[in-house]
Amino acid sequence: MKVRFIVPFVICIVMTICYAGSVWGNGASINQYANLLSSDPYIQLQRLDDIASSLYEAAYTSNRQAGFQHVQQLQRAVESGLVHSSGKSEGWSAIEQDANYIEQNLLSGSTAPGWLMEAARIRLAADALVRPDHALWLQYESVMLDDISRVEKAWKRQTNDGAIAARGAMTSLQEHAELIETTISMLYGSMREAELTERIVYTNRLLEAHANNITNEAMIDRSLEALKESLDRLFDQSGSAEVLPAAAAIPNANPLSWTFFLGALISAILTYSGWRKYKANPFGVKPLP
Repeated sequence: MKVRFIVPFVICIVMTICYAGSVWGNGASINQYANLLSSDPYIQLQRLDDIASSLYEAAYTSNRQAGFQHVQQLQRAVESGLVHSSGKSEGWSAIEQDANYIEQNLLSGSTAPGWLMEAARIRLAADALVRPDHALWLQYESVMLDDISRVEKAWKRQTNDGAIAARGAMTSLQEHAELIETTISMLYGSMREAELTERIVYTNRLLEAHANNITNEAMIDRSLEALKESLDRLFDQSGSAEVLPAAAAIPNANPLSWTFFLGALISAILTYSGWRKYKANPFGVKPLP
């Protein structure tokens, strides 16, 4: 009967189309789906970095719907525990706090752009785990040293408002430090992040006190020098952080394409066998004479 070769023939066609799609048309999406199911921590970190990038893009473009979707994906990825094989626990706690803040901001319907800072911190921390040698946060070394240079120039100006001008220039340094604080906690733990924060806070207090003639200039000079040394130590040791173990390159072979190929091959064999039997006996079993 025709069903002997029609059914496997149809299956063969479907398998062939799926195989062609997996190899040429849809290989990227299948690999992405495989990454979601993978138990490899390295692949999970790459997935986390992709989500963090999408979340930051949604925050930058004020796309609240996409932001809510990506922050939920981020929370599930962090809660899975697989990514915790790299980085410090304080850094993962900071990411969770930032993600929870973003979620609450989006659920509240607030129109204020209050989640761009948190999205940027998550983006920098995830990027530092995946590509530590060329991480984006390392670019802040020159930026923050320029901030300190502007503070020093403002402080040493010949007018009487040097302390006030320096205190105003410290705002930029403080904002940049807040952007990388999650990354610092992720790479080095909370002590390094707390040290930098305390240095900035202490310098601000000295500048504010000097504006009221309560402190002397030597203390401010020493505080600014200590702040600069703290930044130098932080970025000089950036290459020694234990972030991601060396891993072999991920193979590009797609096991799903092999499944489709074998299915198409088996279906083709069954189709040919069924067609041969049909040609030999097209009307089924013949009755005995």
